[in-house]
Amino acid sequence: MNQKPSYEELEKRVKELEEILVSHASKDYNQEITDKENRFRALSEAASEGIFITENGICIEANKSGCELFGYQRDELIGLIATAVFDESSKQHVIRKIKEEYEGKYEAVAVRKDGTRFNVEIQGKNYLYKGKNVRITSIRDITDHKMAQQALIESEEKYREVVENAGDGILIGNLKGEIIEVNQAFLKMTGYKRDDILNEHIKCIFAPGALEERPLRFDLLNKGQSVLIERELMGKNGQLIPIEMNSKRPHSNYYLAIVRDLTERKKAEEYLKQTNHQLTLAKEKAEESDRLKSAFLANMSHEIRTPMNGIIGFGELMKSEIEHGSKLSKYLDVIISSGNQLLNIINDILEISRIETGQVQLTARHFSLNKLLNELKLFFTPAANRQHSSLNVLMNDEKEVSIFGDEPKLKQILTNLINNAIKFTQNGTITVEVLETTKHLTIAVKDTGIGIHPSYHDKIFDRFLQAKNKNFSKSGTGLGLSICKKYIELMDGKIWVESTENKGSTFSITIPI
Repeated sequence: MNQKPSYEELEKRVKELEEILVSHASKDYNQEITDKENRFRALSEAASEGIFITENGICIEANKSGCELFGYQRDELIGLIATAVFDESSKQHVIRKIKEEYEGKYEAVAVRKDGTRFNVEIQGKNYLYKGKNVRITSIRDITDHKMAQQALIESEEKYREVVENAGDGILIGNLKGEIIEVNQAFLKMTGYKRDDILNEHIKCIFAPGALEERPLRFDLLNKGQSVLIERELMGKNGQLIPIEMNSKRPHSNYYLAIVRDLTERKKAEEYLKQTNHQLTLAKEKAEESDRLKSAFLANMSHEIRTPMNGIIGFGELMKSEIEHGSKLSKYLDVIISSGNQLLNIINDILEISRIETGQVQLTARHFSLNKLLNELKLFFTPAANRQHSSLNVLMNDEKEVSIFGDEPKLKQILTNLINNAIKFTQNGTITVEVLETTKHLTIAVKDTGIGIHPSYHDKIFDRFLQAKNKNFSKSGTGLGLSICKKYIELMDGKIWVESTENKGSTFSITIPI
C-alpha cells in the first residue's frame, strides 16, 4: 500500500494548485482586458468623429479621425492639454463642462494646428479606466451644418421680409384649412388682427354662403393645380372687399393663397365704363352732327348750283349778242369767271359732302392708262405754256398699261395734282412719272415750283387748308387735295408729298392694279 501524504505535503500541494489556478485566472483576465481594448480601439479608429481620452485634462489617447480633425500626429496630441485645441472664446466653456462632468452635447470653436478655426459639437463622459478616472470625449466638425443652418436662417428672414413687404395679402393654411400664417398686407386690407384669424378655418374671412356659391376647390389644389378666381372677402367690420385669389399647394403640408385687393381696380373699371359710355354717346352725337352738316352742305350746294348755272348760262348768252371787246363784254367776262369759280367751289363742297356721307361708290372697269395720261397732257399743255413751263409724261409708250379701276376718279385725282403743279410753277417743269409693279401702280407728279414748307406736309390733305406763300396768292377752297386723299383711300391706296421750299414738290399716289 501507498503511504498517505503527510499534512505538510498536502499543504504544499494545495499551495501549488492555488498558484496554478491563480496563474491561469490572471492570464484569462488579462486576455479579456486585451481583447476589450483591441475592440475599443477598432471601434474608435472606425468612428468618423474624433475620440479622445483625457486624464486630469491631459490627452492620453486619440483616434485617427481625431488626429485628422485637428491636423496633428498622434504623438503630438498625447500629453497635450485638452483646452489647447480650442479658441480663447471657448476655453472657459470647455473647462466648465469637463469639471461638471457634463454628459450632454454642446458647441465650441476649435483651432487646428494650422490656426484654422471651425465649429465643433462635443459630448463627453467620465469612466473608470485601469483604476483611473478618465473622460472619453467625441468631437464632431459641424462647420457645414452651421453654414447650412445660417443659410436657412437667412433664407427664412428673406422669405419673411418678402412676405411682410408684399403688396398683396398672403395666407398660409394647413391641411385642415386653418390659417397658420398671414402677412401684414392682408391684415391691413381686411382690418383683422393676427390673433383674430390665426388657427381659424379660412371660411371665417368669407360672408356666410359665399363659399357655397364659389367653393375653394381643395380638390383641384390637391391635384397640383392653381386656382385663380375673383371673389369677395368679408372684412372685420363686415365690409365686402372684391379680391383676386390665387391659391395653390406648393408643399404637401400646407396651402398658399395670394390675395389681391381689387377695390381700386373695380372703381377704375367702373369709371372707365362710364367714361367709355359718355365717349360713345359723344362720338355718336358728333358723327350725327357731322352727317347733318354734310347733308346740309350737300343740299345747299345742290340748291346753289342750279341758279349759278343759270347765271353763267345767261351771262354767256348775253356776251354772244354784245360786241367783242366792249366795256359791257368785259363786265360779263368777270361775271362768268366769278360764276365758274363759285361753281367749282360748290362742286368741291358737294363732292366732299358726298364722300363723307358714304354716297360715293367706286365704279371699276378696264381702261388704258396710256390713253388717260396722253389726254391729260394734251389738255394741260396750253396751261403749262401760259406759265412758261413744260409738261412731260414719263412712261413706256411701247407697253400698253391696262388698269381695272375707277377711271373718272383717277382722272380727277391726276387733274387736281397736275393743275396744282402748273398753278404753282412758273418757268419750270412739270413731270408725270409712272412706275408699275406686279401688284401696285405708282404715279408721281413732280414740279420745280415754289414748294411747300415742312410744317404743312402733314396738314396739306386736311379740308379747307392751303399752304401759304408770300409770293403767291391763289384762289381755291382747300378741298382739292382732301378729295384726292379720300378717293385714294376708297381705292385702298396711299398719297403723300415730298417737298422743299423754292425747289419744288412731288405728289405721289400708289394704288393696287
